[in-house]
Order: sequence, then C-alpha cells, then structure tokens
Amino acid sequence: MLSVKVKDNESFEKTLRRFTTECNKNKVVRGYRERSFYVSPSERMHEIRMKKKRYGVSEPK
Repeated sequence: MLSVKVKDNESFEKTLRRFTTECNKNKVVRGYRERSFYVSPSERMHEIRMKKKRYGVSEPK
C-alpha cells in the first residue's frame, strides 16, 4: 500500500502532489488500467512481439 506522511507545515496541495508523484513512480494507475479488462494470452504475446519488432529486438528461435 502506498502512503505519504504529511510533514510539519505542509499544505494539502503539496502533499497531494507528492502522493501523485509516488503513484507515477510506482506505476499504480498504469497497472490498474492494464488489468481493467481481460486480454487473452495470444493478444498479450502478439503485443509483446510487436513491441520487439518495433524496437528491433530479435526473438530467439
């Protein structure tokens, strides 16, 4: 669980900004979006292969 402790004399906006930054670092929202709907294993593998092809990483035979 992600938590941010409020420092002395720290405004709510600054605390919220730190919390948002921590969420982005830990990819919390990204993970939620990825698991929000079902993706079949074949679609997942197709996506991985396309990423490898796009970035020029060869796949072992």
